Order: sequence, then structure tokens, then C-alpha cells
Amino acid sequence: MKNTLLLYIAIIVFFGSGIAYVLHEGSALESATLLYTVLPHTTLSSGWIENFLKQLHHPLALLLIQIVVIMVATRLFGFLVSFVAQPTVVGEIIAGIVLGPSLLGLFFPEFSILLFPKESLGNLSLISQLGLIFFMFVVGMELDFEKIKKQSSASVFISHASIIFPFFLGVVLSYWLYPLFAPQNVSFMPFALFIGIAMSITAFPVLARIIKEKNLTDTSYGAMAITCAATDDITAWYILALIIALSISGTLGSSLFLLLFIALYVVVMFYGIRPLLAKIGSTQNERLSMNAMSAIVVLLLISSLVTESIGIHALFGAFMAGTMMPSSATSRLKELIAPRLEYVSLLVLLPLFFALTGLRTEIGLLNTSDGWLICGLIIIIAVTGKLLGSSLAAKFMGFNWRDSFALGILMNTRGLMELVVLNIGYEMGILSAELFTMFVIMALVTTFMTGPILNVITKGFKENKIGETMQKSLIDLLSHELRTPLTLIRGAASNLSNPKFLLEAKDKEAMVQTIVEGSRRMEKVIDNLLVNARFREGKTPLNKTTLRLEEVVSSALAIAENDWHRQAKLSFSPDIPPLLADISLLQLAIGNLLDNAFKYGDEVRVEITSAFNEISLVICNNGDLPSADTIATLGITPGRLDNAIGKPGSGIGLRLSQNIIEVHGGTLTIELKNDYFCVRVTLRGES
Repeated sequence: MKNTLLLYIAIIVFFGSGIAYVLHEGSALESATLLYTVLPHTTLSSGWIENFLKQLHHPLALLLIQIVVIMVATRLFGFLVSFVAQPTVVGEIIAGIVLGPSLLGLFFPEFSILLFPKESLGNLSLISQLGLIFFMFVVGMELDFEKIKKQSSASVFISHASIIFPFFLGVVLSYWLYPLFAPQNVSFMPFALFIGIAMSITAFPVLARIIKEKNLTDTSYGAMAITCAATDDITAWYILALIIALSISGTLGSSLFLLLFIALYVVVMFYGIRPLLAKIGSTQNERLSMNAMSAIVVLLLISSLVTESIGIHALFGAFMAGTMMPSSATSRLKELIAPRLEYVSLLVLLPLFFALTGLRTEIGLLNTSDGWLICGLIIIIAVTGKLLGSSLAAKFMGFNWRDSFALGILMNTRGLMELVVLNIGYEMGILSAELFTMFVIMALVTTFMTGPILNVITKGFKENKIGETMQKSLIDLLSHELRTPLTLIRGAASNLSNPKFLLEAKDKEAMVQTIVEGSRRMEKVIDNLLVNARFREGKTPLNKTTLRLEEVVSSALAIAENDWHRQAKLSFSPDIPPLLADISLLQLAIGNLLDNAFKYGDEVRVEITSAFNEISLVICNNGDLPSADTIATLGITPGRLDNAIGKPGSGIGLRLSQNIIEVHGGTLTIELKNDYFCVRVTLRGES
């Protein structure tokens, strides 16, 4: 160790002395005039400060400062908006506006010019575009084609209705906006189409985060919103690509030629790149190799380059490359890639895009009451189009009004995806600065309003009443529905196991039947309790399969008839369409309804019909009927009807059945009809 230290010192001294000697001898080669022209005017301190300031104005140093400021601002505002239950993207959009001419440039113009000089915006734009390319690739990966293809026709219908109606309103609005705000040399068609698509977009990533944060994944409208938003994104981006193609083409022939190139690109992606990515995915298990990651990034950049060269923007190529990734069911490639790209794009590069959007947003341009009125009108039309298009379509597909409205509110979320579309329109010169600002405000407002309105819908008076009543019902359920059969089972089992009792064969059979019936009754109660607990915790994942309702009803009816030792009248039409549902939950719901029918009536009728792809199940019973007043208030005040006094049960079965039906997008209504108490279940069949 000592010898090593001595050798180390000797090497440093020897070679250090050599370097010093060469530098001393080399200084003699300098011109004497060079020393006297530089040194007399510079002191040590002033020279260092001047050099430091000069380095800060270097493009690289300025870019690093901008990135630091932008990251701090977006993280800060993203954290602040979390206190008012808003997604992080709302704070990031606000941070971009604050850093732009709307606030920083208004109150501190010199500092704004120093921090964001015009000549530096080109570098900022290029890097933000790179961040968007990676982000759109991740968005594309989140959309699983295999899952979307398995979804019901309801999701496609609701999604496309949520696009076409606001698109129509946007095109109509553009007829009025065109003479007021259209830039020079922009024809009406691209202007109108861009206004239409700006009204129609839904931010799938933001919506997915809102649903996850609010624990709405397992609700009927939350699950449907995810599917609809995914379908919406795919459809909207294809429409946007066509709009860009039509906008940059001067003639119909040029448009057709460009559309041919787009079609060829899509074919190559589906039949060339998709199998290649699937092959790469099949070779990757727990870890992603550097070669595989490099190959995927290269394919991503080539796809973006191709679409940029065609003229439909590099972001479309990134999005398409993401959608071509193999399904999560067949490969872990998405899980391995997404974290690597998300951190870079979301934390570093994407905030630059928000800042750039903020620098383009000049709220000061809306300096008249007319400007703000037009901005307000744009917001109203945007909300109306998306909300009505989604809600009415959901109601038509069998959702109740509350869930339909909640779905419409979720689909009204625009967020980041709206900003991407607006920036494309702005860069192409289709949107003026005033109109760009108005639509940025619209994107912010529509995203901001989602959380508060959703809280009102999901935590309203009705939900509180349901929770309180069901909690009281559980006490009654535990004390009667479980204890009674348990007592009978224990008594029968004790008699059978006691050797002192000499039982005849018929008595033994009766006791065994008591144990079987009591066990079945307890099993049904426990199933109700477990499913009820899942609903109360907001955890109701549906294991949907294609089934036939008449088969489920027949199975549940056979069990009920055996339990109650009575027969029911069953009839159904031969043309009933299949149904996509969770068979165990649906059978539990129908079993509860049948038990109630047998419990309160001597005669039970079951009828299944269908019309226009809508399936109706009607279960009726006679006997001691409830009053019309309690039936009318059942949807508001859940619990037992006034004819249930003295009867076993707690009323939880009926409420649970209603929840299960609503989770499937159906409705459950109760009515008195010709001296019969009838429960009508309506579900949407598969076309």
C-alpha cells in the first residue's frame, strides 16, 4: 500500500512538472500585442461575471433554464390543483398560461422576454414535439385493439354519437366564426373541419386518470366511458388525419392521391409493423433488452417520419405505432416499455408543450365583452354537444338518466388531447391567435368542470340514503336471514347424529331436506352480502360473457321452484337476442326477484320478450300487494315495501338486484298491473 502511494505521488509530480514546463515555454510563442490588448480592460471579478452572463445567453444554457422553470411551475400548479380535486393536467395547463404573455408577459414583460426570447421558441417547440411523439406513442399503447373489438355495439354507438353531434355543432358554429376570426388565405372547409374536430375530442389519458382516482372503474358508466373514450380517440385521430390531408391539398385529385398514401401507410402498419412488434414482444419476458428497445424506438420514429413526410403530422404516426403494439394478453411488451417512456415524456418533455401552448395563449386578446361572450358561447356549445351526444346515446342504449349524465360529463373531458389538436391547427395557420386562445380556455373549463360535477352525481342525496338504508338492512339480514336457517340446520343435524333418537326413514329424509334447504338459503344470503359489500366499496368487476337470458332465467327459476315447492308460468318469444353480461351476478339478481315473487304471491308469472334489440324480463305475482305510494318512492328510498311486515327478509335483495341490473346498463322498474305486482327488467341485447 505504501509503495503504491509513493508511485502515485511520483507519477503526479513528474508528469505535472512536464505539463507546467511545456505551458511556460509555449507562452513565449504568444504575440506581445495580444496580452496588452486584452488584459488591461478586464479585472478578475468583472471578467468572470461578464463571461457568466454571456454563457447564460447561450442557446443550450437558456434552454436548460427554461426547462427548469417550466418543470418547477408545472409540478407546483399540478400539486396545487390537487387540493380542489382536479387532475394534474389542469394545473400543468394553468402553469403554461401563467408563464405566457397572459400573466408573466403582462406584469413582467422584461423578464418574460429575457426568459422566453422569440429566437429560443424554435428549440422549445422542437423538443416539445419530441415529447409529444413519445406521449402519443404511450397513448396509443393504452388503447388495446383486442379489448375494444370485444366490446358491445353500445360503446361504438355512444362513442360515435359523442363525436358526430358536437362535430355538427362545431361546423355550424364555424359558419359564424369564419368571417370574424379566420386567418387570411384560409378556405372555409379546413377551418370548419378543424372547429368540428376541436369540439369532438375526448382526452382518453385524462379521463382514465379521473376514473381511476375517483374509483369509478367498476361502475357501469365508468367502464363504458373508458371504452367509449378509447374508441373516440381512435376515430378522432383518423378523422384528424383526413382533415389535415384535405386541408393541405389544393385540389380533389391531390386529396385523393394523399388519401391513397395514408391508406397504404395504414396497411403497412397493420400487416407489416404489427406482426414485427408481436415477434419482438414474444422474445421479451421479465426484462426488455436494449436491442429490442432500440428497435421499437426506431420503428416509432420512422412511423412519425413517414406521416410527417406525407403531411398528416408526426403525432399521428406515433399514435399509430402505439396502437400496433401487441395485446397485453399475449405479451408484456407494453408493461415494459410504458414506464421508461412515460417518465421522460410526462415529467421533462411534455411540460415544455404546456409552456409553449401558454406562450401562444394571449388572454389579453379577449379585451372586449364581445370576445368573452363568443368564448362563453364556444364553451356552452362544446359542453352541450358532448354532453347531449353522449348522454342521449347512453340512455338509448339502456342506461338510467343518472349514469347517462355521468357518462356525458366524463366524455366532455378534453384536456391535453384538445391542446394537441389546437396546436396543430395553429401551426398550420388555420386557427387565429384569438380563436386559439378561446379554445384553450374551453379545454381548461371542460376539463376543470368534470371532477366537481361528477362528485355531485356520485355523492348525492340518493347515494347517502341508499347507504344508510342498506346498512340498517344488514343488521336485520344478519339477525333473521342467517340465524333462522342456522338454527334449523343445527337442530336437524343434532337429531340425526343423536343415537338415542330412533327416526323413521321419512323423518330422516325431512331433516336432511331441512339441512339442504337451510344451507341453500344461507348460501344465497351470503352471496347477497358479499356482492353488497363489493358495491359499497365500489368494486364490482364484471366478468362478461355472451349468454342467453332465457337460459339464465330458467336456471334461476328451477332453483326457486325447488326452494318454494311451487311452479311458475314461464313464457318467452323465440327471437330473443344474446346478451353480454356477468352470468353469476345476473343469476343472483334474477334469483332474488323470483324469491320475492314466490314469497309474496301464490301465482308467479315470468315473461321474456324483445323488441328492437331490447330485452324485457317481467316477473309478476299476485297476493298481498303493496300500495302504489311505496312503489312510487322505492327508487328514492330503498328498503322493504309496506306489504313485507311479518315476512322474512330485509329488502336488500331487491336493491341489490337493481344495482346489478344498472351495472349492466339496464333498468329495473316496479308497477302494479291487473292485481299483480310486476318487476320489469330491461337489458340491451347484442346485435
